[in-house]
Amino acid sequence: MKALWQLWRLPFRQMAVGAVLLQLAWLAGAVLLGCVPATDASLAGVAAMLFAFGAWFWFTLLGMCLRGLCRPESFLLPGFRQRLARMGALQVAQWVLLPTLAALVLGVPHALLGGAGLLLLAAIGLAASSARYISLAVWGVFMLAGWQPGLAGAAVKVLIASAWAVPLALLLAVLVASLGLRPLLRIEDRETDSSPLENAQLGRARARNLDGTPVRRGKLGQRIGAIFDGTSQRAMEQALARYRAKPGWHLRTVLVRRLLLPHDNPQAIALRLLMVAAIVTFYVVAVMHRQRFNAAVVGAYAILLGLARFPQLGRGMRQMRPNLADLYLTLAPPTRTDYQQTLLDALVVLVPITVLSTVAYTGLGIVLTHAAEPARMLLAGAIVSVGASLTALAVHLVGPESGFGRGVVDVVVTVGAMAVYWGGYWLLGTLGLTIGGGLLLLVTLGFGLGVWSSARREYLRRPPCFDAPLAG
Repeated sequence: MKALWQLWRLPFRQMAVGAVLLQLAWLAGAVLLGCVPATDASLAGVAAMLFAFGAWFWFTLLGMCLRGLCRPESFLLPGFRQRLARMGALQVAQWVLLPTLAALVLGVPHALLGGAGLLLLAAIGLAASSARYISLAVWGVFMLAGWQPGLAGAAVKVLIASAWAVPLALLLAVLVASLGLRPLLRIEDRETDSSPLENAQLGRARARNLDGTPVRRGKLGQRIGAIFDGTSQRAMEQALARYRAKPGWHLRTVLVRRLLLPHDNPQAIALRLLMVAAIVTFYVVAVMHRQRFNAAVVGAYAILLGLARFPQLGRGMRQMRPNLADLYLTLAPPTRTDYQQTLLDALVVLVPITVLSTVAYTGLGIVLTHAAEPARMLLAGAIVSVGASLTALAVHLVGPESGFGRGVVDVVVTVGAMAVYWGGYWLLGTLGLTIGGGLLLLVTLGFGLGVWSSARREYLRRPPCFDAPLAG
């Protein structure tokens, strides 16, 4: 029972804030479903949406945990597969069986079809985190639905009315789940270890598992990683050659930066921008071409993408502590403060990189969505990204040690930055680009510099730590 409890708690250790929110979504769905007899059946639809949303993302999170758990040495544990199967049955019972049985008892229409749909969504979520081609297939379905929304709606209505809908959904769920579990249960060599500060990811996905080991990558991911590794190798060789030719403080900082941030060199940044641009362009052209939405949303999403680098920085610097002892001995700084200052000088480059990325993503979105006020969006995104990146760098360097605390900090900083963007966008529209931009710059930059200055003093005050971080 203790092993089952630990397995069930895995999503909370992987992403504590998200796991709590998903469990709250399940609880809210259960409450709404229980209120159906006293009110009307419309609450059942809201409950179904909560269960569907929660099941998809909960099993996606569960699959992320299993990617780190299902290692070759784990299968040597006695009864590992049996306990894994029991944990899966427990998850299915919570997210599928209990809501379905409750809906049947309460007489909710299409209860069996809803239960089969929940099982299918759970299987898709589990498979999407382990088998990338499942994600591509699901994306293709949504893309086709975006091209022909009328045909897709008619097909859904026919499926709902058909007697084959439930068995078809169950068969698809079993097929998708088996395809998703196959790579997890296959015993193979683990990925080659790499620096936790490498940044070959294109979004907010983690490059490492719960236990710090690299995630399993497909052939395409391995090729992309090899390209990024090649750029980091060339950047390191160039920096080393320049330092040998003319040693100095500035070039030494560049060397440390190339060591700590291998995938944040100019070539890798340009490659990442091109890849994101290609993906976003394809998505907008293929899926969003028929939809109408506020183009200013692009700026908020650009800030979300730009700030995605800092949570990984916070985790990576903690995981790199034992390795940083070698860097400390190599640099041989006169004082501990000089060593801490060297690290700060190397890491602060992430601020202009974030601003550049945010402006580039916003500019791409402006072109694709034909935004009516491009200057307003660019100015708001650029100003907010400066203060937000300074704040994010500060709080992730001196923030909490626990995974839950880091998750809360990440959510607060990201949501706060997006809220400030919307406020700044409104301010620029109300007061004009000159006055509104100046006021927005004064507020955001003042706040960001204040947080950064306080965090810098705290970081310099702390002695260097080379102990391995505690779990969690």
